[in-house]
Amino acid sequence: MFTTSTGRLHPVWASVISGVFSIAALITARVVAEAIAGQHSLILEVISRSLLTLLLIGVYVWLLIIVDHVHDHRIAALGLPHTGGWLKEFLTGCGVGLVLTILAVLPIAIWGSASISLRFGLHLLPRIGAVLLVLLLGALAEELMFRGYPFQRLEEGIGAIGAIAVFSVLFGAVHLSNPHASVWGLINTVLIGILLAIAYLRTRALWLPWGIHFGWNTALGFLWGLPVSGLRMFNVVVRTSTSGPKWMTGGSYGIEASATGTIAVLIGLVIVWKLPVTKNSCQWSVAGRQLAVAGHSTAGGLDQDGHDRQVGERNDSS
Repeated sequence: MFTTSTGRLHPVWASVISGVFSIAALITARVVAEAIAGQHSLILEVISRSLLTLLLIGVYVWLLIIVDHVHDHRIAALGLPHTGGWLKEFLTGCGVGLVLTILAVLPIAIWGSASISLRFGLHLLPRIGAVLLVLLLGALAEELMFRGYPFQRLEEGIGAIGAIAVFSVLFGAVHLSNPHASVWGLINTVLIGILLAIAYLRTRALWLPWGIHFGWNTALGFLWGLPVSGLRMFNVVVRTSTSGPKWMTGGSYGIEASATGTIAVLIGLVIVWKLPVTKNSCQWSVAGRQLAVAGHSTAGGLDQDGHDRQVGERNDSS
Protein backbone atom coordinates (compact mmCIF):
# COMPACT_ATOMS: atom_id res chain seq x y z
CA MET A 1 0.00 0.00 0.00
CA PHE A 2 2.70 2.44 1.01
CA THR A 3 5.59 1.19 -1.12
CA THR A 4 6.18 -0.13 -4.62
CA SER A 5 7.53 -3.54 -5.49
CA THR A 6 11.03 -2.04 -5.51
CA GLY A 7 10.67 -0.72 -1.95
CA ARG A 8 10.25 2.91 -2.97
CA LEU A 9 7.51 5.00 -1.34
CA HIS A 10 4.44 4.87 -3.55
CA PRO A 11 4.20 7.99 -5.74
CA VAL A 12 0.71 8.83 -4.44
CA TRP A 13 1.96 8.92 -0.87
CA ALA A 14 5.01 10.92 -1.96
CA SER A 15 2.59 13.43 -3.49
CA VAL A 16 0.51 13.62 -0.31
CA ILE A 17 3.56 14.07 1.91
CA SER A 18 5.01 16.74 -0.37
CA GLY A 19 1.65 18.50 -0.27
CA VAL A 20 1.75 18.61 3.53
CA PHE A 21 5.28 20.02 3.43
CA SER A 22 4.13 22.58 0.82
CA ILE A 23 1.44 23.85 3.18
CA ALA A 24 3.98 24.03 6.01
CA ALA A 25 6.35 25.99 3.76
CA LEU A 26 3.56 28.38 2.80
CA ILE A 27 2.63 29.05 6.43
CA THR A 28 6.28 29.40 7.50
CA ALA A 29 7.06 31.87 4.71
CA ARG A 30 4.02 33.96 5.59
CA VAL A 31 4.71 34.04 9.33
CA VAL A 32 8.36 34.98 8.84
CA ALA A 33 7.47 37.67 6.27
CA GLU A 34 4.84 39.20 8.58
CA ALA A 35 7.33 39.27 11.46
CA ILE A 36 9.89 41.10 9.34
CA ALA A 37 7.72 43.37 7.17
CA GLY A 38 4.92 44.22 9.57
CA GLN A 39 2.26 46.30 7.77
CA HIS A 40 4.35 46.98 4.64
CA SER A 41 2.33 44.83 2.26
CA LEU A 42 4.66 44.90 -0.76
CA ILE A 43 7.76 44.16 1.32
CA LEU A 44 5.79 41.36 2.96
CA GLU A 45 5.00 39.87 -0.45
CA VAL A 46 8.61 40.12 -1.62
CA ILE A 47 9.90 38.33 1.48
CA SER A 48 7.06 35.80 1.58
CA ARG A 49 7.25 34.73 -2.05
CA SER A 50 11.05 34.67 -2.12
CA LEU A 51 11.20 32.54 1.03
CA LEU A 52 8.41 30.26 -0.16
CA THR A 53 10.21 29.58 -3.44
CA LEU A 54 13.43 28.69 -1.61
CA LEU A 55 11.62 26.49 0.92
CA LEU A 56 9.73 24.61 -1.79
CA ILE A 57 12.87 23.93 -3.80
CA GLY A 58 14.67 22.80 -0.62
CA VAL A 59 11.83 20.51 0.49
CA TYR A 60 11.34 18.93 -2.93
CA VAL A 61 15.07 18.36 -3.44
CA TRP A 62 15.19 16.74 0.01
CA LEU A 63 12.27 14.47 -0.93
CA LEU A 64 13.96 13.53 -4.19
CA ILE A 65 16.99 12.43 -2.18
CA ILE A 66 15.34 10.52 0.67
CA VAL A 67 12.21 9.22 -1.07
CA ASP A 68 13.27 8.81 -4.69
CA HIS A 69 17.01 8.29 -4.13
CA VAL A 70 17.89 10.92 -6.72
CA HIS A 71 21.37 12.31 -6.19
CA ASP A 72 22.12 14.02 -9.51
CA HIS A 73 20.38 16.70 -11.57
CA ARG A 74 17.81 17.30 -8.84
CA ILE A 75 16.74 20.75 -10.08
CA ALA A 76 16.18 19.20 -13.51
CA ALA A 77 14.12 16.49 -11.85
CA LEU A 78 11.85 19.17 -10.39
CA GLY A 79 11.09 20.40 -13.90
CA LEU A 80 13.72 23.11 -14.30
CA PRO A 81 16.41 21.56 -16.53
CA HIS A 82 19.01 24.08 -17.66
CA THR A 83 19.17 22.77 -21.20
CA GLY A 84 19.23 24.39 -24.60
CA GLY A 85 15.95 26.13 -25.33
CA TRP A 86 14.83 26.73 -21.75
CA LEU A 87 14.81 30.51 -22.18
CA LYS A 88 12.89 30.21 -25.45
CA GLU A 89 10.26 28.09 -23.69
CA PHE A 90 9.93 30.64 -20.90
CA LEU A 91 9.67 33.60 -23.28
CA THR A 92 7.18 31.71 -25.46
CA GLY A 93 5.09 31.18 -22.38
CA CYS A 94 5.27 34.89 -21.56
CA GLY A 95 4.08 35.68 -25.07
CA VAL A 96 1.17 33.24 -24.80
CA GLY A 97 0.14 34.76 -21.46
CA LEU A 98 0.26 38.27 -22.94
CA VAL A 99 -1.81 37.28 -26.00
CA LEU A 100 -4.47 35.61 -23.83
CA THR A 101 -4.90 38.73 -21.69
CA ILE A 102 -5.32 40.81 -24.86
CA LEU A 103 -8.06 38.43 -26.00
CA ALA A 104 -9.75 38.69 -22.61
CA VAL A 105 -9.54 42.49 -22.38
CA LEU A 106 -10.47 43.28 -26.00
CA PRO A 107 -14.26 42.78 -25.57
CA ILE A 108 -14.23 45.26 -22.67
CA ALA A 109 -12.39 47.80 -24.83
CA ILE A 110 -14.95 47.35 -27.63
CA TRP A 111 -18.27 46.94 -25.82
CA GLY A 112 -17.55 48.15 -22.29
CA SER A 113 -15.71 51.19 -20.98
CA ALA A 114 -12.56 51.78 -19.00
CA SER A 115 -11.05 54.60 -17.00
CA ILE A 116 -7.24 54.60 -17.04
CA SER A 117 -4.96 56.53 -14.70
CA LEU A 118 -1.18 56.68 -15.17
CA ARG A 119 1.61 57.44 -12.74
CA PHE A 120 5.19 58.22 -13.70
CA GLY A 121 8.36 59.10 -11.83
CA LEU A 122 11.76 57.78 -10.86
CA HIS A 123 10.47 57.28 -7.34
CA LEU A 124 8.36 54.40 -8.69
CA LEU A 125 11.36 52.36 -9.91
CA PRO A 126 11.97 50.49 -6.60
CA ARG A 127 8.28 49.63 -6.37
CA ILE A 128 8.22 48.50 -10.01
CA GLY A 129 11.21 46.25 -9.39
CA ALA A 130 9.59 44.79 -6.26
CA VAL A 131 6.30 44.14 -8.06
CA LEU A 132 8.00 42.40 -10.98
CA LEU A 133 9.98 40.24 -8.54
CA VAL A 134 6.79 39.30 -6.70
CA LEU A 135 5.12 38.39 -9.99
CA LEU A 136 8.11 36.33 -11.15
CA LEU A 137 8.64 34.41 -7.90
CA GLY A 138 4.94 34.12 -7.16
CA ALA A 139 4.36 32.40 -10.49
CA LEU A 140 7.36 30.10 -9.93
CA ALA A 141 6.26 29.14 -6.42
CA GLU A 142 2.77 28.25 -7.63
CA GLU A 143 4.17 26.23 -10.52
CA LEU A 144 6.44 24.32 -8.15
CA MET A 145 3.49 23.57 -5.87
CA PHE A 146 0.87 22.70 -8.50
CA ARG A 147 2.88 21.42 -11.47
CA GLY A 148 6.13 20.49 -9.70
CA TYR A 149 7.06 17.57 -7.44
CA PRO A 150 3.59 16.90 -5.89
CA PHE A 151 1.90 16.91 -9.31
CA GLN A 152 4.66 14.85 -10.91
CA ARG A 153 4.48 12.13 -8.26
CA LEU A 154 0.67 11.97 -8.43
CA GLU A 155 0.84 11.72 -12.22
CA GLU A 156 3.28 8.85 -11.83
CA GLY A 157 0.86 7.16 -9.44
CA ILE A 158 -2.56 7.67 -11.06
CA GLY A 159 -1.85 9.03 -14.54
CA ALA A 160 -1.97 12.43 -16.20
CA ILE A 161 -5.75 12.93 -16.32
CA GLY A 162 -6.24 12.21 -12.61
CA ALA A 163 -3.32 14.42 -11.60
CA ILE A 164 -4.55 17.28 -13.78
CA ALA A 165 -8.03 17.04 -12.25
CA VAL A 166 -6.81 16.96 -8.65
CA PHE A 167 -4.26 19.75 -8.89
CA SER A 168 -6.36 22.02 -11.10
CA VAL A 169 -9.20 21.88 -8.58
CA LEU A 170 -6.74 22.56 -5.75
CA PHE A 171 -5.26 25.44 -7.75
CA GLY A 172 -8.71 26.95 -8.11
CA ALA A 173 -9.66 26.34 -4.47
CA VAL A 174 -6.55 28.12 -3.16
CA HIS A 175 -7.63 31.29 -4.97
CA LEU A 176 -10.99 31.31 -3.17
CA SER A 177 -9.22 33.09 -0.31
CA ASN A 178 -8.50 36.08 -2.59
CA PRO A 179 -10.60 39.26 -2.33
CA HIS A 180 -13.93 39.21 -4.23
CA ALA A 181 -13.57 35.52 -5.17
CA SER A 182 -16.56 33.93 -6.89
CA VAL A 183 -17.74 30.64 -8.38
CA TRP A 184 -17.00 31.92 -11.88
CA GLY A 185 -13.51 32.89 -10.76
CA LEU A 186 -13.07 29.38 -9.33
CA ILE A 187 -14.12 27.75 -12.60
CA ASN A 188 -11.80 29.93 -14.68
CA THR A 189 -8.88 29.34 -12.31
CA VAL A 190 -9.43 25.58 -12.56
CA LEU A 191 -9.35 25.94 -16.36
CA ILE A 192 -6.11 27.92 -16.10
CA GLY A 193 -4.72 25.12 -13.93
CA ILE A 194 -5.57 22.62 -16.67
CA LEU A 195 -3.89 24.83 -19.28
CA LEU A 196 -0.70 25.11 -17.20
CA ALA A 197 -0.64 21.37 -16.48
CA ILE A 198 -0.88 20.58 -20.20
CA ALA A 199 1.92 23.07 -20.85
CA TYR A 200 4.08 21.13 -18.38
CA LEU A 201 3.17 17.72 -19.80
CA ARG A 202 3.88 18.78 -23.38
CA THR A 203 7.42 19.89 -22.52
CA ARG A 204 8.13 17.94 -19.32
CA ALA A 205 9.52 21.17 -17.86
CA LEU A 206 8.14 24.12 -15.90
CA TRP A 207 9.62 26.81 -18.17
CA LEU A 208 6.58 27.07 -20.46
CA PRO A 209 3.88 27.05 -17.73
CA TRP A 210 5.96 29.41 -15.59
CA GLY A 211 6.22 31.78 -18.55
CA ILE A 212 2.47 31.62 -19.27
CA HIS A 213 1.67 32.20 -15.59
CA PHE A 214 4.09 35.11 -15.29
CA GLY A 215 3.04 36.61 -18.64
CA TRP A 216 -0.66 36.44 -17.78
CA ASN A 217 -0.30 38.02 -14.31
CA THR A 218 2.20 40.66 -15.43
CA ALA A 219 0.20 41.76 -18.47
CA LEU A 220 -3.05 41.79 -16.53
CA GLY A 221 -1.83 43.60 -13.42
CA PHE A 222 1.23 45.58 -14.47
CA LEU A 223 0.60 46.44 -18.15
CA TRP A 224 -3.19 46.74 -18.26
CA GLY A 225 -3.64 47.89 -14.65
CA LEU A 226 -6.44 45.43 -13.91
CA PRO A 227 -7.02 43.23 -10.84
CA VAL A 228 -5.15 39.92 -10.76
CA SER A 229 -7.40 37.43 -8.98
CA GLY A 230 -8.85 40.31 -6.99
CA LEU A 231 -5.45 41.84 -6.10
CA ARG A 232 -4.54 45.43 -7.01
CA MET A 233 -0.97 45.60 -5.69
CA PHE A 234 0.50 45.20 -9.19
CA ASN A 235 -1.13 48.38 -10.58
CA VAL A 236 1.95 50.56 -10.03
CA VAL A 237 2.10 52.59 -13.25
CA VAL A 238 -1.28 51.83 -14.82
CA ARG A 239 -4.55 51.51 -12.93
CA THR A 240 -7.69 50.70 -14.90
CA SER A 241 -11.27 50.68 -13.70
CA THR A 242 -13.77 48.96 -15.98
CA SER A 243 -17.52 49.29 -16.27
CA GLY A 244 -19.99 47.03 -17.98
CA PRO A 245 -21.82 43.79 -17.28
CA LYS A 246 -20.13 41.75 -14.56
CA TRP A 247 -20.12 38.69 -16.82
CA MET A 248 -17.84 40.67 -19.16
CA THR A 249 -15.61 42.54 -16.68
CA GLY A 250 -15.51 40.11 -13.76
CA GLY A 251 -16.23 42.96 -11.34
CA SER A 252 -13.70 43.61 -8.57
CA TYR A 253 -12.07 40.20 -9.03
CA GLY A 254 -11.13 41.01 -12.63
CA ILE A 255 -11.43 39.21 -15.94
CA GLU A 256 -10.50 35.88 -14.34
CA ALA A 257 -14.12 35.88 -13.09
CA SER A 258 -15.66 36.78 -16.45
CA ALA A 259 -16.97 35.10 -19.58
CA THR A 260 -14.30 36.90 -21.62
CA GLY A 261 -11.71 35.31 -19.35
CA THR A 262 -13.28 31.89 -19.90
CA ILE A 263 -13.13 32.28 -23.68
CA ALA A 264 -9.51 33.45 -23.53
CA VAL A 265 -8.48 30.46 -21.41
CA LEU A 266 -10.29 28.02 -23.71
CA ILE A 267 -8.43 29.54 -26.67
CA GLY A 268 -5.26 29.20 -24.60
CA LEU A 269 -5.92 25.48 -24.15
CA VAL A 270 -6.03 25.06 -27.93
CA ILE A 271 -2.89 27.17 -28.39
CA VAL A 272 -0.91 25.17 -25.81
CA TRP A 273 -2.20 21.87 -27.19
CA LYS A 274 -1.12 22.79 -30.72
CA LEU A 275 1.99 24.81 -29.85
CA PRO A 276 5.02 23.46 -31.73
CA VAL A 277 7.26 22.47 -28.85
CA THR A 278 10.21 20.13 -28.56
CA LYS A 279 10.30 17.62 -25.76
CA ASN A 280 12.93 18.58 -23.24
CA SER A 281 16.25 16.93 -23.98
CA CYS A 282 16.52 16.17 -20.25
CA GLN A 283 13.93 13.46 -19.64
CA TRP A 284 13.92 12.54 -15.98
CA SER A 285 12.78 9.15 -14.79
CA VAL A 286 12.48 9.24 -11.02
CA ALA A 287 11.22 5.68 -10.91
CA GLY A 288 14.33 4.52 -12.78
CA ARG A 289 16.50 7.06 -10.91
CA GLN A 290 18.34 8.00 -14.07
CA LEU A 291 18.67 11.02 -16.31
CA ALA A 292 18.35 10.19 -19.98
CA VAL A 293 19.57 12.79 -22.42
CA ALA A 294 17.80 12.28 -25.71
CA GLY A 295 17.56 15.40 -27.82
CA HIS A 296 14.15 16.05 -29.38
CA SER A 297 12.76 13.02 -27.56
CA THR A 298 9.00 12.60 -27.43
CA ALA A 299 9.10 10.11 -24.56
CA GLY A 300 7.04 11.01 -21.54
CA GLY A 301 4.03 13.22 -21.01
CA LEU A 302 1.97 14.30 -24.01
CA ASP A 303 3.65 13.97 -27.35
CA GLN A 304 3.26 16.59 -30.04
CA ASP A 305 0.07 14.90 -31.19
CA GLY A 306 -1.30 15.20 -27.68
CA HIS A 307 -1.05 11.52 -26.74
CA ASP A 308 -0.19 10.53 -23.18
CA ARG A 309 3.19 8.90 -22.68
CA GLN A 310 4.52 8.04 -19.26
CA VAL A 311 8.02 8.98 -18.21
CA GLY A 312 9.71 6.30 -16.20
CA GLU A 313 8.45 2.94 -15.18
CA ARG A 314 5.04 2.53 -13.56
CA ASN A 315 5.40 0.48 -10.39
CA ASP A 316 2.61 -1.52 -8.78
CA SER A 317 1.83 -1.30 -5.09
CA SER A 318 3.26 -4.02 -2.94
